[in-house]
Order: sequence, then C-alpha cells, then structure tokens
Amino acid sequence: MNLNIKQLEALYWAGRLGSFQAAANRLHTTQSAISKRIAELESALGRNLFDRTRRNAELTPAGERVCAGAEQMLSQAKRLLEDLSEPEEYEGTFRLGVTELIGMTWLAGLMRALRAAHPRLRLEVEVHNGGVLLDQMNRGKYDVALLPGPMWGRLFSAVPLRTLERAWMASPKMGIPRRVLSVEELSEYPIAAQFPDTIHAQLQSAWFTRAGFPLRNLVQTHGFAVLGEMTRAGIAVSQLPVGYYTPYLQRKELVRLKVAPELPDVEYFAIYRRGTGHPLAPLVAKMAKEHCNFAADAGKGLS
Repeated sequence: MNLNIKQLEALYWAGRLGSFQAAANRLHTTQSAISKRIAELESALGRNLFDRTRRNAELTPAGERVCAGAEQMLSQAKRLLEDLSEPEEYEGTFRLGVTELIGMTWLAGLMRALRAAHPRLRLEVEVHNGGVLLDQMNRGKYDVALLPGPMWGRLFSAVPLRTLERAWMASPKMGIPRRVLSVEELSEYPIAAQFPDTIHAQLQSAWFTRAGFPLRNLVQTHGFAVLGEMTRAGIAVSQLPVGYYTPYLQRKELVRLKVAPELPDVEYFAIYRRGTGHPLAPLVAKMAKEHCNFAADAGKGLS
C-alpha cells in the first residue's frame, strides 16, 4: 500500500467541501488531478470512498473513516512544517478575502505588514461583501477571511477584530428632524441599503422587521462607497460606519440621526479553517486584529 499526502489532501478537501472541483480550487490543481488521486487511494485501499450515485462528492462510511485519519495526518504534517520553518521562509500563496469597508480603510496597512514579515509569500487578495466571502470560505477558496459576523459554523476558528460603530445618517438637504425618531418614523423615508446577500443588509432588514415595519421604500446597492454617495446626495437615509464618515459629519455634508431603539453595532472577525488551514492563518488573523481600524485614514500611517 503506497499512500501519499497529495492523495489524502484530495480525499479530505473533496469530502469536506462536497465537490472535486472545490477541492481542486483549494489545492491549486485540476479536477482531473483530484479524481486521479482519489482513484489511486481507492485502488490502494480496495474500497469505494465516495458514493458515485450522488450528485455531490459524498463520502461512504469507509470514506468517512479514512477522511478522519487523513485529517489527523494532515494536521501532523502541518505542525511538522511549522516547527521546521522560519516565518520569513514561508513561500507559496496566501489567499485573503476582505470586505469593501476593510479595503477602504486598513487593508493597505495590513498588506504592507504582511509583506514585510513574510517577503517570500505571494499574497492574493479579493474584496467582496461578507455573504460572498463566507460562501467562498465554505468552498475553501480563502485561507483567511475578514468579515462581519458571527454567522458561521464550527468548521472555522474566529478571532474577534473590532466592533464597527454604525449610525443612521442623512443629508441636511432632507430636513429630517433632529429629535429622536421611532423606527416607524424612520421607515417613512427612503432607506438605502446593500443587497440582501450582505450581512449588514440582513441585520438591518431583521431590525426593521422585529420592530414591525418591514422596508417598503428601499434603494439597494452593492457597496458602502455608493451607499455613502447616495446618502450625501439626499436620495435616501442609510446606516453608515461612523469612523469612515466622521469627516463628512464634521463638514456638515451628513448629519447623524437619533433613532430608538438603536440598530446594534456589528463585530468583525478573522476566520480560518480549523485543523488543516494554511500554517500562517493564525498569524495573519493576529496581525489583522492589530491593524483593524475603520477610520477613513486608517491605512495611511500603518507600516
């Protein structure tokens, strides 16, 4: 019997992600290569490890047992490499997923710090909303994702970063009363929000629904940047991050509204897969915690 790490990796990721293609994406190879490795493993063990009658890659009972052993062996191999390697010697690719707001604030500082600490590392960064990032994390696309939450299961370790303070804001042109508004009064104005696949939009919609006033006059967009511009133009009221929009408040381009009850703030996390993730994932999560700052000029002075 001649087993190797590549075969065990193919089995583990195909089983956990439910797809040979997802495993191929995670391991930077092709679907045919994953299929070949699993076929070799099945031949060596004399067992079918996947149920070929199912549409998704579903492990057989024998496959589940082998997958559990493969997870232990991959974790041991990862620890061995960590013990023998110096951080600056890490090579290969590290895939980082972040939200738009992080890209607008402290991402640049984090990237500079990562490149200084690990100069041989190839860093790939993608910017999406939190819903897309979580979906891609489940598919094994990223080594670490930085996003609001918590909305994930036990597959991931989560490092708390910082709580994002948000507030209802509007253009002074709208003439909205400066007294404390009820949710019913607020719901009478046009509300701008991100699309429902974003975590912020889901929390906001749930807040209105719990108060008994589901949104009717809604303007939707993908990102905070467009959201802010529509709010400044007086098209709608929106929930915006206070740190980033403080300069606009100071210049009186926006006003902060008082609403009761307040919409809860959102905490951001760095998440990575438990056990078999990238060896640098815990270190990157720790660095993200150190750099997290949602002020408008957060990335300018960080090294």
